Amino acid sequence: MAKRLHIFLVLALALFLINPESANGTTFPGILKKITVPSVEKDYPIRTVYVWTPDVSDDQVSKLPVVYLLHGWPATPNGLMSGTINSLNDQFNAGTSPFIAVFPDGNAKTHVDSEWADSYDKKAMIETWLTTKVIAAVEGDNVRSKDQRAILGFSMGGYGAAIIGLHHPELYSQVVTLAGYFVVDDLTNAFGVNNKVKRALQTPSNYLKNSNQIRWFLGEAAQDYTLLIKGQASAWAAKLKSKGASFKISRIDGGHDYTFVSNEMAPVANWLKWA
Repeated sequence: MAKRLHIFLVLALALFLINPESANGTTFPGILKKITVPSVEKDYPIRTVYVWTPDVSDDQVSKLPVVYLLHGWPATPNGLMSGTINSLNDQFNAGTSPFIAVFPDGNAKTHVDSEWADSYDKKAMIETWLTTKVIAAVEGDNVRSKDQRAILGFSMGGYGAAIIGLHHPELYSQVVTLAGYFVVDDLTNAFGVNNKVKRALQTPSNYLKNSNQIRWFLGEAAQDYTLLIKGQASAWAAKLKSKGASFKISRIDGGHDYTFVSNEMAPVANWLKWA
């Protein structure tokens, strides 16, 4: 009986790695691994990270670039995975340079609208976790150079990708924002009430001096009428232009949803450049 149980568990693990499913039941190609990464805060001691590796030979895996994909709010990594993995896989099968896609969970308990930030009271330390613990857990001994690493985000994740990229231009060569915004939107006071110092630290325009160290992809849905989002890509592009930063605006049909994200994966995958 014990031997049968052992065989069953081995087969179940093999099936998960070969033909895995996300929590919402979607089956993906390639290999999707769910890992847990210790946090740097008391409220959320362990966080989940999904790592998707496309179907490449074993000797290629260690050479693949890595892209970190940040979800919006309220959401989990599942929606973003469903909106990206199959589309990316199609692009890789068509000859686009493949990469590893990493989907961390950026939710928080005290400040549920985390903005992918370190909160003023340190109850949510998501930026620090992402830029230290997650990179270390995913890349291990094969730490990528910034030219082999990018950060992408949708909605709140777009803001997170932008501000984290600006805070850490030494880590990321490219930032992709899909229906993102470039202003402070702090619904659950992660930055404190009237905390001008913390809000200044989280305002992307205050870090424009770093913007020309990064390539920018600004994705915009033509039918996205979200007040926070509308016009943000064009406004940010004007600021990037003033600093001589390299950027591309991609405006396609769609709304504020994962169908738009999925449709942007072809332009994104073909735009990314790796050293």
